[in-house]
Amino acid sequence: RMGYYGDFVFDRVLETDVNKEFHMGAKPTTDTGNSAAPSTLTARENPAYGRHMQDAEMFTNAACMALNIWDRFDVFCTLGATSGYLKGNSASFNLVGLFGDNENQKTVKAESVPNMSFDQSVVELYTDTTFAWSVGARAALWECGCATLGASFQYAQSKPKVEELNVLCNAAEFTINKPKGYVGKEFPLDLTAGTDAATGTKDASIDYHEWQASLALSYRLNMFTPYIGVKWSRASFDADTIRIAQPKSATAIFDTTTLNPTIAGAGDVKTGAEGQLGDTMQIVSLQLNKMKSRKS
Repeated sequence: RMGYYGDFVFDRVLETDVNKEFHMGAKPTTDTGNSAAPSTLTARENPAYGRHMQDAEMFTNAACMALNIWDRFDVFCTLGATSGYLKGNSASFNLVGLFGDNENQKTVKAESVPNMSFDQSVVELYTDTTFAWSVGARAALWECGCATLGASFQYAQSKPKVEELNVLCNAAEFTINKPKGYVGKEFPLDLTAGTDAATGTKDASIDYHEWQASLALSYRLNMFTPYIGVKWSRASFDADTIRIAQPKSATAIFDTTTLNPTIAGAGDVKTGAEGQLGDTMQIVSLQLNKMKSRKS
């Protein structure tokens, strides 16, 4: 048999799958003025630990091909396309930046690492529409008159690329179409990160896997078949913890490389004075953490 298969998930509950600690610069403690940017990594409490996505949607349209055996078993596969949307607090994506840098130059030093973590902003991403497939089986385990006890199992996989990434943050707001980033690279990132001259980057893509199993009891009543059942589902979204830097200019324009606003409202980007970078957020980046669904 052949037919249409549609799977539309509008509000999947996803939580981050990360370590309890995150390595970045030490938390600022200076009460006035600026300070030297940190250059060593410090283990801090991971703001992404235990976080949940505010919204997670997956849409799949596919053709379904099934082989029936003895009128009781179906072995099937689906071939089609899927796309997705994720939205969450910026802490879920480890959005970080450097604030209070006291350097007298147009950009930070190569060894500088971020010292601020954002947890009051929003990050959202859209994936492209890409190939998806699944395999599974379903069976009528027991029949008695109009009553049937059935079970099913399915495994699905897809790997969509991130089409658009939006960071809604007052200190560093930006949008990236078809973002690229670094995989397996710790801080500090290269100073070219976020520019067209960046090297060693790869496309941001999400490796999606899902396992499903269900058991249901149905009863046929003329044209209607009411049923009651239970379903187990386990999904994972893995982007290799890719870290994506905020877009910026490779060379300074008006003595600055980004359009990030001043924080205290007293910023001065003119060269020739210490702390010219201190009132704007520098070397901003985020990472796409691994996520998994809760058992349902």
